[in-house]
Amino acid sequence: MAQRNRRVPVLFVLAVLAVLVSRTAAAQPPRDPDDDESPAVAAPSTGPSHEEAEAIEKLKTRAETSRFEATGSYEETLAFLRQLQAHFPSMYLGFYGTSGQGRPLPFVVVSAEKAFTGRKAQRLPKPIVLIQNGIHAGEIDGKDASLLLLRDLALGRHREILDKVTLVVLPIYNVDGHERVSPYNRPNQDGPRQGMGFRATANGLDLNRDYLKLSSEEARSLIALVNAWRPHLHVDDHVTDGVDMDWVLTWTWAEAPQAPAPVDAWLRAHMPAVLAATAKAGHKHGPYVDLVDHNDPAKGFNSWVGQPRYSTGYFPLRNRPSVLVEMHSYKPYQQRVMANRDFLIALLDEIARDPTALTKAVADAEAATVALGKPDAPASEVAVDVEASDQPDRIRFPVYAGETKTSVVSGQPLLLFRRGEVREIEVPWLHKSKVVKSLPRPRGYLVLPGWPQIEARLRGHALKVERLMQPVEIEVESMRIAQPKYAPATYQGLTRVTPQVTRAVERRQIPAGALWVPADQPDFEVAVQLLEPEAPDSLLGWGLLSTVFEGKEYIDARVLEAQATEMLKDPKTAADWQAALKDDKLAGDPNARYQWWFRRTPYWDDTIGLLPYYRVMKAPKLTTRAWQ
Repeated sequence: MAQRNRRVPVLFVLAVLAVLVSRTAAAQPPRDPDDDESPAVAAPSTGPSHEEAEAIEKLKTRAETSRFEATGSYEETLAFLRQLQAHFPSMYLGFYGTSGQGRPLPFVVVSAEKAFTGRKAQRLPKPIVLIQNGIHAGEIDGKDASLLLLRDLALGRHREILDKVTLVVLPIYNVDGHERVSPYNRPNQDGPRQGMGFRATANGLDLNRDYLKLSSEEARSLIALVNAWRPHLHVDDHVTDGVDMDWVLTWTWAEAPQAPAPVDAWLRAHMPAVLAATAKAGHKHGPYVDLVDHNDPAKGFNSWVGQPRYSTGYFPLRNRPSVLVEMHSYKPYQQRVMANRDFLIALLDEIARDPTALTKAVADAEAATVALGKPDAPASEVAVDVEASDQPDRIRFPVYAGETKTSVVSGQPLLLFRRGEVREIEVPWLHKSKVVKSLPRPRGYLVLPGWPQIEARLRGHALKVERLMQPVEIEVESMRIAQPKYAPATYQGLTRVTPQVTRAVERRQIPAGALWVPADQPDFEVAVQLLEPEAPDSLLGWGLLSTVFEGKEYIDARVLEAQATEMLKDPKTAADWQAALKDDKLAGDPNARYQWWFRRTPYWDDTIGLLPYYRVMKAPKLTTRAWQ
């Protein structure tokens, strides 16, 4: 008995060590086993063996085993993928970062050539397609649809996809929100009834507002993945509500001028076949619906993709198409998942039918951006702000019938639908875009040192940046900001600001250490959206540069009084002061009067309101080195 008792602690310690080792391995993104420079070699186009096929057929997702009453947890999803990977040599499960709560962020690569790194995949004559799921983790249809798609590929189905496309799948993007499970997270959604994840991250950020500003760890990791793989097409799977209708799947994408012309042409040429195949598979679909008047569907709807904070507004800046899929939340979960899967298959089939068309469209768009930014290129305009066009098309809309009643909650009119009773009407459909603000395209930007929040975003988006090795005096276009209007409430944890902008051409001394962001690079329009103050998702607009509005020094009222008394001896200053006093608001505001005089003293800080970067409109001669 004593001898046996001595063995128990040893076994216990070994068991604990095994658990700790397994948890540590799960928590650490594994080293990519294929991370070398050797060329990828195409694998033979063979399907799984009989034994492997039997094993794969037995693999069921949590959604399937629950009859679509539930969706798999984070760990259940990874377990399914690991089991699938064991029988599917063309599949790799890796991790590209860590969430706020410490969960590894998973991604799956499917490549016949086992090109499991971005470098290898880019050397292949094949398009790379990125499918993203669970950015809003309660909208999880795409995850279960993607798991079914991956199993189909493992079984040797849709062989042309494996032969012609490199597929990258994010099964769950917002992993922390995914694990905040409740059946009450999405009151407007029909399942999975046993619970679904939460919209935001652990610290309350909506990841579909973070593509440009990169405030979250998850977004920084995702864009690093995008930088490494440079996918030719992006798909973002969501679930939508707000209107009851007959469509189970809705879709949209950026069109020209928001999308580059070659990308727009590819979408116009190929997406109709994708949609036709989706309909042939038995799924009713139509454009994404955002009603113009939520109580009157007859006034039509908008399908515009939005600003660069959203995935569908961001990827066009990088010369790529981004397809938004919005499943209809009021449809049963199984119906939504199957429709989502069949749409993805139809899209990948269409890409596989003519893979060169997609890669060429992206290459042509990138080449056009680079050409416009070359030092000797003719002057051109760059779009700073794009909005939905007010020029609609007409479309047949199978909305459900309803009646308007007075809401018990608000006391206002409220449209109540009669589900299943289709009322097909022809309505205006807004989906095009228009440029509402453009500027002469600069040859690049010079960013002064000492602004880490700017440097972090430039680095995060992998923009080509060089550092000045010595000071230079150069003609630049400066931007001064005044009269900021702050939002009354925070948004994404930040206080947004709208300023007045004044631009001036002047010569400036630029110190060594400043950053040079040249325009002749394919992702230059990302820099434009970050730095132009009028851009809807600029760093200034998000309130990330608001210290530029703040004065840090002051002048004592007695010292200022002496200065003003002396300056009034100048007839022009005296006349200007009398003219200023005709403004009753200024005349009655002691602080405004103080600021009027302070600005005219030699003690005023000239950098107040001056943005810490400049537009360079003529090709400069700079001594630079690579940005380390």
